[in-house]
Amino acid sequence: MACLRVSQADPRERHRGISHHSLTAYGRVALARADVVVPGLPGPLGTQVAAEAAELGQRHAIITVPVDGLEAALRASPARLSTMGRGLAEDLAYFLAAAAAGRHASRLLRGETGAGPALPADPP
Repeated sequence: MACLRVSQADPRERHRGISHHSLTAYGRVALARADVVVPGLPGPLGTQVAAEAAELGQRHAIITVPVDGLEAALRASPARLSTMGRGLAEDLAYFLAAAAAGRHASRLLRGETGAGPALPADPP
C-alpha cells in the first residue's frame, strides 16, 4: 500500500499537489505493485491530485478513498499534528491523504471487498 505525500501549502511548486518525491518513488523506483491511495479531495486540488496520481496507474492499482469524516477525526486527535512545521490548519490536504491511507489499510485488515485484496479474517 502506498500513501502519497500531498500538500496544498508548500511554497515550492514541485511539492504542491502530489510531491515529486512520491511520484518518483512510486512511478520509477517501487519494484512491487501496490494500492496507491488517492484521497478524494474536493475542488481544484482534488482534480490536480487525481490527475497526477493517474500516471501511476500503469504500475499500481489506484484506489480513491473518500475523505468524508476524516477532518473531524484529525481535529479530535490528542496528538499534535505537524508536517514541515505546518499544522492541520495550514496543510489539511497532507493530513487527509495520510488519513485516507489509514482508512484504506483498515478496510484491508477487515477484508472488505472493493478495497483491494482481502486478508484472512481474524480468528474468533
